[in-house]
Amino acid sequence: MWDFVIRPARKRGTVRGTQKRGTDEPDVELRHLRYFVAVAEELNFSRAAGRMYLSQPALSQQIRKLERELGVPLFYRTKNHVELTEAGRVLLEGARRVLVLVEQTARETREVGGAEVRHLKVGFPEYANQTSVADALQTFRRRYPYVELEEHETFTLQKTLLQIDKLHKGTLDIGFMLKPEEDSLVEIEHVLNIELVAALPEGHSLTGREAVSMGDLSDERLILFSRSFHPRCYDYVVGCCREAGFEPKVVQRKEPQLYSGATTYRMVASGIGVGIVARPVVSGYRQYDVIFKPLRDPAPSLDLVAAWRRDDPSSNLQAFLDIVRELAPAAAGDTTAPGGWSALGA
Repeated sequence: MWDFVIRPARKRGTVRGTQKRGTDEPDVELRHLRYFVAVAEELNFSRAAGRMYLSQPALSQQIRKLERELGVPLFYRTKNHVELTEAGRVLLEGARRVLVLVEQTARETREVGGAEVRHLKVGFPEYANQTSVADALQTFRRRYPYVELEEHETFTLQKTLLQIDKLHKGTLDIGFMLKPEEDSLVEIEHVLNIELVAALPEGHSLTGREAVSMGDLSDERLILFSRSFHPRCYDYVVGCCREAGFEPKVVQRKEPQLYSGATTYRMVASGIGVGIVARPVVSGYRQYDVIFKPLRDPAPSLDLVAAWRRDDPSSNLQAFLDIVRELAPAAAGDTTAPGGWSALGA
């Protein structure tokens, strides 16, 4: 195992002393570890450079400098491929521990001095429990046990949409929701795509198929929330129907009613119509006698996003966002999650 010194980055204009240190004591700066971790996680210098706000040549130069300091290659590089060496895998494990420890120590120091708030308030819809959002919450608790994490779970679409108001008022620090309308005070970032499926009553003629095309629903009544609740999502689903060549016959919930997955399933099971919902946690909804089938031609999906106040400087928020980005599905459109998805009710 290496013995090496972790040093903060030197200020510009300073000159390193010429006194020789011990030959077994590489001079590794924290920024070099951050650069290395970015490349190791992305396995792509261009993406890692964008993540670290550096040019690709500058990042490559810093990685070569780190390899010289340690005296070992950290990556196998070809024109189209980057892979960690055995030494690189060892350093990645240690570098992550070092960076987390440094951040935790700095935060604890700030807290003792009264400079750091000790809580983070996170809002999310019920179905996010089956996604990487739940993993991010668990990971944050484990890494930052001294931060009080308040979870504000919602079970209806209306309650989820109120998260924007709560962000404005400061009663939430960050919320997860279907992509809302533009808001100059709120920052929005894509987290993952939610696959939409057809919810059919048992015995329906389409339940025997592996997948259902959107065009197969042209003669069905579709159970959707009112457009006034979420114009962007409503218009998207209706647009998918039009792309498939038909104008949907929409059965809308009345405005005063709360739109939730359970109520949608009861309506489907009663034969009122067909639901278009998020890929469900099937085991949790068998009691409603509803069959779920993938949708194709087109295969619709919705954006689940994170939203927070643009002017929020909280390091707790930034630490949580780092974890969300770390755990978000790597491939666009990858919505695979243990157990599937619950209804698009919140």
